[in-house]
Parts: sequence; C-alpha cells; structure tokens
Amino acid sequence: MDTSEDTFTNLEPLDNRIGGLCVLLSFILFSVLNTFYNKYSIPSSVKDDPWKWRNMLISWIHGGICGVWVISCFIRNPEMVQDLISHHTWYSYLLVAFSTGYFLFDFWDMVRQGKVLALWELTFHHIAVTSMFVYNIYQCRCIAYNVVALLSEVNSFFLHSRKLLQMLNYSNTSHLYKLVAVLNLVTFVFGRGLSLTWITVGMYIWGHRVTTAYFYTLCFSMFIMNAMNPVLFWRLLYNDFLRKSTQVTKNKLSSNGMRALNGSYNLNLNKIGNNNTKQKKYIRKCDNIAKHFDTSLHTFT
Repeated sequence: MDTSEDTFTNLEPLDNRIGGLCVLLSFILFSVLNTFYNKYSIPSSVKDDPWKWRNMLISWIHGGICGVWVISCFIRNPEMVQDLISHHTWYSYLLVAFSTGYFLFDFWDMVRQGKVLALWELTFHHIAVTSMFVYNIYQCRCIAYNVVALLSEVNSFFLHSRKLLQMLNYSNTSHLYKLVAVLNLVTFVFGRGLSLTWITVGMYIWGHRVTTAYFYTLCFSMFIMNAMNPVLFWRLLYNDFLRKSTQVTKNKLSSNGMRALNGSYNLNLNKIGNNNTKQKKYIRKCDNIAKHFDTSLHTFT
C-alpha cells in the first residue's frame, strides 16, 4: 500500500479494536430494534408480511441517522475531499463502523428469514459494501471514501419513506407521497449518483495507491453498484411519474375486456340447457381465470 502521496500524515491515529466494538454495538442495537418492532409496531395494513415492514422501518431509521451523520462529516471536515484515502477522524470512522453493523445485521436477518435469494439485489449490495467497509475499518484507511459512499443513505431515507407510505396505503396522488417521491429522485441523483461517480473516478486516478487485491475487489463492488442503480432509478421514475398514463390505458382496456367477457359469459349460460352442467362449470372456470388475470394486471402495474 503506497502512502508516499498521502496528504494527511499527522492525523490522530485510529484503533481498529474500537471500530470493531462499534460494529458489534451497532449490530446489537438494530437487533434490539428489530425485536421491539416485531412485538409492538405492526400496522394492520401489513399483517400479511410483518417482516417486510420491520425490515423497511429499521432501514429507514438507519438511513435517517446515517444521512444526518454523513452530511455533518463534510460540514465538520470539508478538507477530507483533498485526499479521500488518507483522511480520517474518529467522527467519520465511527460512522463507517456504525453503518457496517447495520449492514451485517440486515444481511443476517435476510439469511435468518430465507430472503437471500429472493432479494438477490440487496444481497449483492450488502456483500459488496460490507466487504469493503470491514477491510477499511481494519486497515483504518480509505475512511473518507466510505463516507462518500454513505451519501447514498441520504437518498435511502426518502426511498424507504416512499415504501413505508405505500405499505400504510397512502395514495400516490397524496401531497405527502408526491413530496417524498420528488425528494427521493433528487437525492438519488445527488446522493447515489454523485457518490458512485466520485468513487469511480477516484479509482481511475488513485488506484495505484491501494493494493492490487483491494483495487479489484473495489472494481467488483463498484460494478455491482453502477449496474444496479440505473435500474433502480428507472423503476422509481417510471412507477411514480411515468406510469400514470399507462395505468389509465390499461385500466380502460381491462375494464372493457371484463365487460365483454361478462356479456359473453351470461349469453353462453343462457344458451346452455339446465341439464348440461359440465359446460356451465367450464365457462365459470374460464371466467375465474380471466378475473384472476385482471387482478394480476393491477398488481404488477
């Protein structure tokens, strides 16, 4: 590891044992919150999937704490942008350790609930992020780069706020939902987009200052993040702002189709004699399949 180009050489030394302890305490904290919300905070609208509610709520809490913390890091120590590899403070170091504890807890919770494969995008994200954070906490290096990466948590707060509102059955036409949706996209661009660009450019310029193994591990992590985030952004943009006109068209087609189906269904039943029970059952079965398809259409759009 090349330290000859370090800008900051006289900073207060860090102790990775304290970093490890902070990771452990953070893990315990979110485990306790998970237990508490499992017993006392399950709205009636999410009774069918309480784990999703708890997981989203805890992620929202982490995003709020971390979002404020990461912004304050740049306010307290704006000089960190001069050298993101060598700069560190205890304030930023403990932020990285705190978030690492959360990511480890969330991954453990997914494993315990058997969600690792079902939520494969989140699984890849946690593996990519946690592996780099743990290494940097141990080495006490590239801490400021981790702070830049955690700018994405500013967006996570609004991303999870949006989902929680959906789970509480807020209409996407309500003023609160619209406000959150706008802030979600704005912070996505300036939080996730800026941080990913900043880190990717830094890899190209300063890649020679880290070990080869670290560099390629970082490349793997950034490949995952750069591939996932445009897809996520498009989903959010489409669902909250571009979907409305498409939804209206589909609703009309679906409604017209069901009216035609019902007319045909009643006509066919009238034509069939009372003694032909098999044909009546067949037509009713076809009608139920069509209604199921109609319901599925509304679920996925």
